[in-house]
Amino acid sequence: MMFWIIFIILLSVAIILNIAAWIFPSLCDWYTIHIMPWWYNSYGRFNNLFKFSVGEIMLILLVFLILASVVMLFIYAFGREKPRLRKIVKGFYKMEAMILAVVCVIMTLNCSMLYHCTPIDANPDVAYREYSLDELETARNYIVEQCNLYSTRINRDKNGYILYDGNMQDYAKYALHNISDVFPKLKGYYPDVKHMMFSDVLSQAYIAGYYFPFSMEANCNDNMYIINYPEVYCHELSHLHGYIYEDEANYISFLACTSTDDDFFIYSGYLSVLNYIDNAYIESLNGDTARYKRQVKIDKQVREDNVFLLPDTWEKVEAKAVVSTDTVNNASDTFINTSLHMNGVSDGIATYGKVVDLLLQYYDGVLY
Repeated sequence: MMFWIIFIILLSVAIILNIAAWIFPSLCDWYTIHIMPWWYNSYGRFNNLFKFSVGEIMLILLVFLILASVVMLFIYAFGREKPRLRKIVKGFYKMEAMILAVVCVIMTLNCSMLYHCTPIDANPDVAYREYSLDELETARNYIVEQCNLYSTRINRDKNGYILYDGNMQDYAKYALHNISDVFPKLKGYYPDVKHMMFSDVLSQAYIAGYYFPFSMEANCNDNMYIINYPEVYCHELSHLHGYIYEDEANYISFLACTSTDDDFFIYSGYLSVLNYIDNAYIESLNGDTARYKRQVKIDKQVREDNVFLLPDTWEKVEAKAVVSTDTVNNASDTFINTSLHMNGVSDGIATYGKVVDLLLQYYDGVLY
């Protein structure tokens, strides 16, 4: 009896909080400011004692739990005449039910509620409006110019590959604290970003990193080209402090990186939004390639730097792949889209590209 009481209470808490989050966005703002810091200052700090990703271990255990569920079904089917076996199976499924209830509560507290917070304002002095093609063009050209400039300011080896000898983990935390006057929720403790053991699978899914709400960890792909790390670190750590929308995390990581005085971080920040704003501009041209050709050209070196994985790394990933990259990528897109839609993000995976709207607002009054 006590089991079912606890189970019902946990599910009720998850349901009530989800409903309240949809109805009262201010509750979510209050929660991320006053309550969420307790989680990453305690549970998140504890998990940071481990050098490996606790979240990744949880995912591995989930796979074994699913397999065990299948085995238990067979045991139940063929052991009906053995009361002791049936009791073990029922106990196992009760345990799974309780785990599910706990998962629902944690997912609500550390993820779902965050989707109903008040959207960030990239430029408090300027109300968001519809921007013209000329303004988009100006912003696009400026970002291209910055990419071209900073590509020449960073250290490289004899083959032209980028080098960095600083502590990216610590500097990413500094970069986020550096803009915390603009975004106060960025103040406070940050754990290290954990590099994943199963980065090959993440690579096939084209995933650079992810925030794991059940362990309060920021995780990243260990296979990425080095220039991606500053932006990905800042992006995933911003999720940990309540900025769950992908376009907002993209913008915050861009602003954090470009607001430093470290050329490597600045270059990473500008590169992180280059494709988004360049693609948005090309789409807005409606096939006017002549106009595109008149704009600032993206340097060859920038195009070579602007990659997810280096060619040699891709070869190693593909050589070890059990499932084709297309299959993994499609499955990943479907999962992410479904998850975002369930949390009220109607644009789904396209929300990543909405960082362009924030960039246009940010440069309003500066470039145009």
